[in-house]
Amino acid sequence: MRSGLCRLSWTILKLKPLLKGPKVYDSLSSFSNRAGGIIIFGLDEEKDFIPVGIYNLDELRKNIAEAATNMEPPLRLTFTSIKYDGVIILAAEVPECPLELKPCYYKPAGLHGGSYIRVAEGDRKMTDYEIYMYISSRGQAMEDLKPVPRARPEDLNEKAIEQYIAKLQKKRPGSRIFSLPRDQLLKTLNILTEYNGMLVPTVSGILMFGFSPNSFFPLFLWPF
Repeated sequence: MRSGLCRLSWTILKLKPLLKGPKVYDSLSSFSNRAGGIIIFGLDEEKDFIPVGIYNLDELRKNIAEAATNMEPPLRLTFTSIKYDGVIILAAEVPECPLELKPCYYKPAGLHGGSYIRVAEGDRKMTDYEIYMYISSRGQAMEDLKPVPRARPEDLNEKAIEQYIAKLQKKRPGSRIFSLPRDQLLKTLNILTEYNGMLVPTVSGILMFGFSPNSFFPLFLWPF
């Protein structure tokens, strides 16, 4: 079993009595946003990973698969179960999310509340900056660069934009783009774009820096 884990990140989750299933969406998100990983159920991490087993294999597998379908984009997991030391151990392999669809997030919590990244041995919620960088680096996806005709630059949080630019300047000191006129800089960063002779926010600009994104995208889920 360990030989199958060598090439992937992995985490240990154990079921506690009376619980239908552990919280896994954070690990599903973080693994899929990296190179994939394996989640193992039925080992006790606090006791040197001794096998403790799971109580209902079919129900657990169903619950984990259901959690995976609540991700955006939905994940298709590969399950493997074995009997070890008299108990059942379940492994769920999480695939990597395609680059053009990252970040993968838990839909009920929304993009900002349900996007996670793997750090050391734990899962950490993504910052707005990390989410924006994923969206900005999408290979073929152009939807985020489209204009939002009803929006205006005043609909964007100027303070949040300044914080984002400051972070970029720290990572790219001396870059010539920061000497561009303000409007040109925001166009270069894909926060604004031209539409019918006017500068308006892009979809990604509204999603990341808008005061009220749901005013423009009411079908999206937003955490409060």
